[in-house]
Amino acid sequence: MKHQVLDLHALKDFDPDKRVRKMLFKTDQLWSEIACYEPGQSTVMHSHPREEEAIYVLEGTATMSIAGENITVPAGSIVRFPANVPHDVRNLGSDRCVIMFVKVNPKILKADDGTGA
Repeated sequence: MKHQVLDLHALKDFDPDKRVRKMLFKTDQLWSEIACYEPGQSTVMHSHPREEEAIYVLEGTATMSIAGENITVPAGSIVRFPANVPHDVRNLGSDRCVIMFVKVNPKILKADDGTGA
């Protein structure tokens, strides 16, 4: 496949009981998902041991804790942070929130033993 065009707005989906995650693509190199949050929904605090991550807010406002710092990320903004940084995503507003994240496929990083060989 040479390219892929995804209509992110058409892929949005919400559940009153939990956030909805949908895989956009997972290639040998990249991994991306969309996550849709109703007001009050969140992702638990977590980290990725070896993967940098970029989170783009498509709709609404995301409140995030990144390395202990609380930030507000409005629609149209992207936040990037290094690997092994604790983070979460929360929808504290009264409107829906939709994010998309992109990171390196973790399988690539497992294959790299750090020797440069």
